[in-house]
Amino acid sequence: MTEFPIREFHIHLYGPATSDRRDRRTPPIPTSFESAMERLQTDLSRVLLEPDGSLAWAGQDFRLVGMLYDAASQIQYVELRGTCRRHQLRRLVETVAGFREIDDFAVMELPQRQWKDFQSFANQLPE
Repeated sequence: MTEFPIREFHIHLYGPATSDRRDRRTPPIPTSFESAMERLQTDLSRVLLEPDGSLAWAGQDFRLVGMLYDAASQIQYVELRGTCRRHQLRRLVETVAGFREIDDFAVMELPQRQWKDFQSFANQLPE
């Protein structure tokens, strides 16, 4: 079995946060469930997807599992847990979103329930 020396994380990922840090509303990710699932299937090798939105993506030095939650024709949030490097998480989130401007996405780090933007969270991960 492969060792994963990188610390494990558990997050909820939401769409772009508002500019007012006091506003804790969590906007959805502006893409449809169907589009995100299609991009994941097409753009990521070794990804396993289920029709309910669950996913698993792993390689020699990373493993991520999660679930896409949708309503009202948008992804409301994505739950992710696992171990990976910064570029691997960025690739997964960009694929779900369908665009590269994800640094302002809101992240709730669990179990602390600490809010961060995506860039701040990703910068904690090893390169």
